[in-house]
Parts: sequence; C-alpha cells; structure tokens
Amino acid sequence: MKGELYEYRKKYKKSCEVCQKEIYVDIYKQGKCPYCGWWNCFLNEENPDEVALPNTLSLNKARQLYKEKRPFEPDFDDFIKALYSYGEMQFEYNGTYYAVEFVGRSKNNFDIQLYNSKSREKFLFKTKEDFKNNAKVEGKLLKEIWDETTDRYWLQ
Repeated sequence: MKGELYEYRKKYKKSCEVCQKEIYVDIYKQGKCPYCGWWNCFLNEENPDEVALPNTLSLNKARQLYKEKRPFEPDFDDFIKALYSYGEMQFEYNGTYYAVEFVGRSKNNFDIQLYNSKSREKFLFKTKEDFKNNAKVEGKLLKEIWDETTDRYWLQ
C-alpha cells in the first residue's frame, strides 16, 4: 500500500504541452504549468482539438493564443465547445453570474438553459444555434458582448 501511494505522489518531468518548458506532472501526466498556466493532461494530448478537463480551450487553441501572447480565455465558440464537454459553464457580466447548462427532456433530447443568478430567471434554447443567435443578457445578444464577460469557466 505504501509503495502504491508513493507512485501517486511521485512527480515526473515533462515538457508543457503549450510552452514546452520543463514541468512536473503526476503519474497521469497531469499538472499545471507554472510558466504559462496551462493545465496539462493526457486527454489534451490525445484530443488536441477538443476541450478537456479542467481547461476551457482546446490544446491547439491554447498553443495559438500562447504564440500570440494572449491569455487562455475562451471566445464565444470556445465557451460553447466547453459547454458540450462539461455540460455546464458559467460567466460573469456586470457583477452578475450566469450559468449555462443542459437540461434534459430525455437522454438525447435536451435544451440549453441560461440562468441569471440575481434575478433567478431561466431562458431555454432548443439548439446550439438557437443559443448562439438568441441568448441575451441585459437585453443584449450574448455573442455581441462576449468580450465584456469575465470568469468564463466550468460551473463552480
């Protein structure tokens, strides 16, 4: 038992998937890079165009942003990709937090719900396109004010 615990605590050297600097990761190749902030995980390496826990961007998108010296912040399309990966996301706008999550009518038939944490209003959208084109916050289309949102992350 003691030897098994050691294996889980042991740290291994690896190059960060984004900045390529040497970092330490666990037995599962997981660990946050202290240089660029990317959370390294074998799932990212195996699926570089998909969003994988706990990141909100794909590995390839993070590499692109790193080269451009931009922060790892999801644009509106990235946020929706992350929603499909996690099933629930959040963002903040003008001091109000909003939750975006799937609410099911059945296993393969669900709506996307936008929830305002202050007013407790809920808005349902039938499809990803319906959400992208019609979701509003404070009377403004979310896709048009996306750059003004903050704390875009999976639901905490």
